[in-house]
Amino acid sequence: MMTKKSEKQMAKMVDSVQPHCDEKITAAITCSHAGSMRSLLVSKLLGQGGGGGKTSDLPNPVFIAVGEKSIYAFKYAPRGFKFKIKQEVARWQKDEIDVEYEFSGGMATFVLSTKSGDAYALEFPIVMGGKELAEMFFSALQAK
Repeated sequence: MMTKKSEKQMAKMVDSVQPHCDEKITAAITCSHAGSMRSLLVSKLLGQGGGGGKTSDLPNPVFIAVGEKSIYAFKYAPRGFKFKIKQEVARWQKDEIDVEYEFSGGMATFVLSTKSGDAYALEFPIVMGGKELAEMFFSALQAK
């Protein structure tokens, strides 16, 4: 059960990115490159492909939006509690992406892996109710 606060926060992020997408957006979150590499998930997944972590292709921080068919990455600028979406920097078909995630030490870390072998490791803080937002985001990511 989601709290009103989490639903409102998610709605605010979805609303800011929706005009930039050509399908209904179900979840969105701002994240940064998983720099802590202390994450077992990240080192395990990126270690397999000889460090094929392509996260550096994406801006840092990056705004990730999940639609019904696609996952979008945008360059953005924080504006207080709002977000100024600048430009789309990547788009993936949802059915071509695998998602793995973990919660540890106040962070949600996730890796988007493409069928072509690219992997994008990202993270965002989950303190103060952020875990609910993370769960909303991950369930949208994994919905096929």
